[in-house]
Amino acid sequence: MYLSLDGVCISMVEPMTKERAYAVLGVDESADFSAVSLAFRNLREKYHPDKNPAFRKEYAEALAAFELLQRDY
Repeated sequence: MYLSLDGVCISMVEPMTKERAYAVLGVDESADFSAVSLAFRNLREKYHPDKNPAFRKEYAEALAAFELLQRDY
């Protein structure tokens, strides 16, 4: 799977599954949407490429995890 972030393709080694998405965001699988959203916001601040260009892959993974999980809420 490839994600495009600001025109740069980032290869993810593993496809994003729900189990992996919860792990990436650091929340339990029984977490409600507000907990998932809060976890994503915290990771977004920590890994945003404008603040920390070295963490582009981590930001892309967090974004992919959040996008996958928000579909269920």
